[in-house]
Amino acid sequence: MESIIKTFSTHGTLVQPESLEYILTKENPKDFSQMIANQLTEYPLVLTIQIIKEIEEKMNQEPNDFKPETILDHSLNEENKTITDQQTIMLEKPSQQIPKCKTIKEKPQPPLFISPSIWKPVAKDYDSEVKILSDITGNSLCEGTTNDFKKLFADRFDTLRSYLRTQRRELMQVIPIKRVSKSSKDETQLIGIVNNIRTTQNGHRFFELEDDTGILPCIVLQNNIEAFTAAENIITDEIIGIVGTPSKNGDLFLVNNVIYPDISMHNRQHISHAPIVTAFLSDIHIGSREFMDKSWRSFLKWINCEIGNKRQKTVAGKIKYLVIPGDVVDGIGVYPGQENDLTIPDLYKQYEELAKQLVHIPDYIKIIIQPGNHDAVRPAEPQPTFEKEIQKLFSANDITFISNPSTFSLHSVEILSYHGQSLLDYATNIQHLKFNEPIEIMKTMLQKHHLAPFYGGYTPLAPEHKDYMIIKKIPDIFVTGHVHLANLGEYRGVTLINASSWQDQTGYQKMLNFVPNPAKLPIADLQTGNVTMMDFTQTL
Repeated sequence: MESIIKTFSTHGTLVQPESLEYILTKENPKDFSQMIANQLTEYPLVLTIQIIKEIEEKMNQEPNDFKPETILDHSLNEENKTITDQQTIMLEKPSQQIPKCKTIKEKPQPPLFISPSIWKPVAKDYDSEVKILSDITGNSLCEGTTNDFKKLFADRFDTLRSYLRTQRRELMQVIPIKRVSKSSKDETQLIGIVNNIRTTQNGHRFFELEDDTGILPCIVLQNNIEAFTAAENIITDEIIGIVGTPSKNGDLFLVNNVIYPDISMHNRQHISHAPIVTAFLSDIHIGSREFMDKSWRSFLKWINCEIGNKRQKTVAGKIKYLVIPGDVVDGIGVYPGQENDLTIPDLYKQYEELAKQLVHIPDYIKIIIQPGNHDAVRPAEPQPTFEKEIQKLFSANDITFISNPSTFSLHSVEILSYHGQSLLDYATNIQHLKFNEPIEIMKTMLQKHHLAPFYGGYTPLAPEHKDYMIIKKIPDIFVTGHVHLANLGEYRGVTLINASSWQDQTGYQKMLNFVPNPAKLPIADLQTGNVTMMDFTQTL
């Protein structure tokens, strides 16, 4: 280490700690630092990572003058192999033993050396274009008072009532609940928030509908098949519309039609005019014993265009954005006995390790990171992004930190990113939905225009004065994580992605008989709308 510092200090140049750490990740740090020094036309006051990467980039463009030895994991084959032109880009199967993430006290993994590639990445020619459209960060106003809850539900009701009245023809003549006439035989249109859902002894569906004028007991009869099927999807605290008539004795409202906000059949998609793609990398879980280090290293080499056949490198070279939808580290105290599953028991050091890993992402790639339920943010959703103390650890990368959930655009393509803790709430409360089928749950979220309507469920909710969990604007891409599955889908023009994980099956998952689908990387083409998936459980 002293010899490296001396290489530059003799010329009056100070070495940033981050730069020193980066140099020490190389296979031969001393030779690498000498190589950097030889490339400097004039010595700066401070050697930053940006300067080092610019020199590496220059050497990348001059492959004949710079030919360092490429260090590949023993598990990686050096010969490229062809693949079939399928939706999933498959890679060769690795050994079953997964190397573990190490603590600082333990013997570290061999340093990952990313050699300069002669491959010319297309994404490098384009500047990033990121616009944040909706984000709670800096806008949280709640204190947990009763008045806060009133404001939250009032905003939810007003927002979705307005949408239902303007977008659903069946509700063009809505009246307040207090104006419902018990003697009327005409069909009446109502909008309200749902409470007290249950199935009666005779198998009918009962619930209460409430607006700002009153509460109305409602029933959907079992023999009204269409309405009853729709009513089976009703959940507590959501906003719906109904059409029906009062019963003969006037004590119930007979529902003939249940109407959800839903989205239009054909949504006009935004597209990028640049030939670039976005990769989605969820649930990394740095610090876990089950972190898939081998697959992760393969991913880092591939995204640097160092490994892969021509098609795979072409895809890697088009990546302009990397979206990470939460659970970037495994955290601490998330569940009982978690300390036994950690290789890095210090939360802050988990983020330090993640920062070291992300340094290997090419500097022309814009990274967008949001928190999840394992991260060091408040547990209640919506979750503002990470504190500045954590953000500073990632100064070496071009990173935008966002809240959970958040809506943003990348080169005009609008993306709704939500970690997805409420996927379990939906699966628990709607009979036909399953936790291991996140795409179907995401379709239901779009139909209801809400990510987490249930108060008091698995997902803790903060009583903000605005309901940030409402899906106010229909995105081009809707991505979630949390359930550690790699699924793709589409609903009325919206691309749906559940973005896998980089954590192998945990003991808790084995106990639940849940099988994850880790080390997959969904990739969306912002110009064509096509989605593919890389598989890093198999290597080149």
